[in-house]
Amino acid sequence: MRWLVIKAVNLLIVLVAVTFIVAAMTSGPMAQIQINQYKQALQQQVKNQLGLTPQERMEWVNERLQTYIESQGLNKPWYILSLKYTIDLLKFTDLNSTTLTSMYWHQGSRKVLYIIGERIPFSILLFTTSSILTLLFALPLALYAARSPGGRVDNTVITWSVFGVSMPWWWLAMVFIYLFAYKWHIFAGPGAQTDWTNIVDVLRRMALPVITVTILSIGDSAFRMRNILLDTFNEDFVTVARAKGVPEHDVLMKHVLRAAAPPIVTIVLFSLVLSVVNGAIITELVFNWFGMGRLYWDAIESNDVPVLVELTYITTLLYLLTRFALDILYTYLDPRVKRA
Repeated sequence: MRWLVIKAVNLLIVLVAVTFIVAAMTSGPMAQIQINQYKQALQQQVKNQLGLTPQERMEWVNERLQTYIESQGLNKPWYILSLKYTIDLLKFTDLNSTTLTSMYWHQGSRKVLYIIGERIPFSILLFTTSSILTLLFALPLALYAARSPGGRVDNTVITWSVFGVSMPWWWLAMVFIYLFAYKWHIFAGPGAQTDWTNIVDVLRRMALPVITVTILSIGDSAFRMRNILLDTFNEDFVTVARAKGVPEHDVLMKHVLRAAAPPIVTIVLFSLVLSVVNGAIITELVFNWFGMGRLYWDAIESNDVPVLVELTYITTLLYLLTRFALDILYTYLDPRVKRA
């Protein structure tokens, strides 16, 4: 239990440090954005103040704006501002986007958490589905390849891996879009009208990107798992188990897979989490998918600092939570892992 507390404290320190660095790099623009947004709100209010001259309206806005700046500490030094925004991010305090709005569940809202919240489910759906399918195909291929190095399956996995890594996948994705969406009309293409609140529409739109990502991921995933399993097959405890006459199925399930589980789980979880939070920008752009990757691109393109800051914080948080979960899983997956 002690190691668990120490690990949690260490990860919390890392989270705070990374968040502070991000806040320090963006504190100036964030403060200016906050001031401008409040100023715009005041200018909307002063329009309802009848009987005021333009000069009086300007003075009314400037007086309240100055009071707001002082009350929020927006005129403080950069390190004070950085600490303020660090605390705001850690507490998930609402930030407002400068250019983007929520499109469905909180339509028209500029709150960053609402904007991110409506995109995350679509990235999770797309990349979790493709990751599960990749694992279902890649793991059996890796097992066959590792049990017969140099065999037909092994050579197929190696070739597939080289193809998947070296081929510009976005080019292959566009070939698939042309063939399956526009020529043969089997799947919905990136230009198809989609009601993102309708699950049938979403699943129909999701078919082609899932197939593409899965096909291109199987080879590399199988190759990496094959290398892990190949090393495990050569371990002494596997040789001893076989020498004792343990059935090959039990050797595979109770010895090899259990020992190889930690690195395989690491590969799967990290690829899944990073794909979900980053949304695999190019993937979602090519397929025009309404997810986190597309949101990243839209925020970069429009220089929307609040959205980028919040996305960076959420990415860091989920990455560290995944690391923490993996440390716990290791103690169950591999009995050789000991904790002080």
